[in-house]
Amino acid sequence: MEMREQIFTNVEVTADNRANSSDSKQSKEDVEDNLQTQRAGSFKHSESSGINMAGKILYRLTTVCLLLLSAITVLWIKFSILNTDKPKLETSHNNLTKERDQLQTSYHTLVKERDQLRTSYNTLTKERDQLQTSYNNLTKERDQLQTSYTTLTKERDQFQTSYTTLTKERDQLQTNYTTLTKERDQLQTSYNTLTKERDQLQTSYKNLTKERDQLQTSYNTLTKERDQLQTSYNTLTKEKKQLQTSYNTLTIERDQLQTNYNTLTKERDRLQTSYNTLTIEKNQLQTSYNTLTKERDRLQTSYNTLTKERDRLQTSYNTLTIEKNQLQTNYNTLTKERDQLKKQNDECQKLVTGSGWTSFQSRLYFISIEKKNWAESREDCRKKGADLVIINSKEEQSFVEKLNKKPGYYIGLSDRDTEGTWKWVDGTAMITSYWSDGNVFSDSEDCVVNGYDGNTGWYDRPCSEKYYWICE
Repeated sequence: MEMREQIFTNVEVTADNRANSSDSKQSKEDVEDNLQTQRAGSFKHSESSGINMAGKILYRLTTVCLLLLSAITVLWIKFSILNTDKPKLETSHNNLTKERDQLQTSYHTLVKERDQLRTSYNTLTKERDQLQTSYNNLTKERDQLQTSYTTLTKERDQFQTSYTTLTKERDQLQTNYTTLTKERDQLQTSYNTLTKERDQLQTSYKNLTKERDQLQTSYNTLTKERDQLQTSYNTLTKEKKQLQTSYNTLTIERDQLQTNYNTLTKERDRLQTSYNTLTIEKNQLQTSYNTLTKERDRLQTSYNTLTKERDRLQTSYNTLTIEKNQLQTNYNTLTKERDQLKKQNDECQKLVTGSGWTSFQSRLYFISIEKKNWAESREDCRKKGADLVIINSKEEQSFVEKLNKKPGYYIGLSDRDTEGTWKWVDGTAMITSYWSDGNVFSDSEDCVVNGYDGNTGWYDRPCSEKYYWICE
C-alpha cells in the first residue's frame, strides 16, 4: 500500500514538473528511475519472502499484481499527460511492457515455488508420520529385545552354574582317575612280581618233578633188584644173613625212599595248590585289568565330552558377551532416541498447552465445549485435521474418561452401515469394547456415546441426538 502511494505521489510530481517544459525530460527519467527502484525492491522483497515464508506467498503475489496495475495506471497517466512526447513515451511503454513481462515471469516463478513448497511441506508431513511410526516400532522392538536380553541373561547364569558344577565334577573325576591310575600301577607291579615268583616256582616244580621221576625209576629198579634178591634169598639160604643185612639195608633205604616219596607228594600238592592260587589271582588281576581299562576308556570319553562341553560353553559365553555388548549399544541408542523423543514430546506439549488439545501416548485429544449430532461432531474434528476418537486400549479408555468432565460425548464408533456391525471411523472393525452394563441395543440407535448421562462405559444412542465430542 505504501509503495502504491509512493507511485501516485511520483505521478503527481511528474504532472507538476510537466508544466515546466524545460524539466520534462528530467521528470520522465526520475519517474522511470523511481519505478525501476521500486520494482527491483519489490521483486527482491517478494523473492526473499517467498523463500523464507511460504505462508505469505499469496499476499506477496497480490502485492505484485497491485504493483502491475499501478504501473499500468502510471503509464496511462503519462500517456495522457505526455502526448507530445509520444516516441519517448512509446519507448518507455515498451520498457514497461518488458518489465511487466519480467514481473509476470517472476509471478509464475513464485507460483511454481509456492507449489514446490507445498509439495515439500506435504512430503515432510508424510516423513514425520513415517518417522513416528518407525519410532513406535523401534520402541516395541526395544521392549522385545529387553525381554530377550533378560531371558538370555537368566539362561547364561544357569549355563554358568551348570558349567561350574561340571567343572567340579570333572576335577573330582580327574582326581579319581589319577588315584585309580596309581593303584593300577601298583597292582601291575605286584602282578609282575607274582608272575616272576610263579615262574621261579614253576621251574622249581619242574626240577622236583624230574628228580621225583628219577627217584621213581630208581625205586622201580630197586624193586626189581629186591625181587631178584628175594629169589636169590630163596635160592641162597646160606647167604641169608648177608641177604638179611642187605634186606635190612634195603628196608631202611625203602623207608627213606618212602619218606622221600611222601615228602615229594606233599610238595607236589603244595605246588599244585600254589599253582591254582596263582591261576585264580591271575584271573582276578586280568579281570581287574579289564575293568580298569574300561574305566579308563569311560573316563577318557567323559574327559573328551567335558572338553567339548567346556569349549561349547566358552563359545556360548563369548557369543553371549558379544550379544550383551550389542544389546548394551542398542539400549544406549534407544535411550538417547527416547530422551530425544521425550524432549520433542515435551516441546509439542508446550506448543499445544492452552490451545484446547491434550496429549497422551504421542496422540492429541480435543474436547468440545458445545453439543452437536454425530455427523456434525465428526465434521468439526475433520476441520481440525483430526477425527472422532478411536479407543484401542483400556488405558486409553481410562484416560478419555478422566479427561472428559461432561456427561455424554461422541466417540468414533457406529453401526450406521450395517446394523450390528460396529466399525470405527477409520474403517476398522471393533475388537475390544467397553459397553456399559446399563446399555440396551436398539436398531434405531447407531452411534456410540461414552459416559451417557454421567455413567461409565459405552451407550448405543441415536446419531441425531446432540452431545459433546472428543477429537483425536
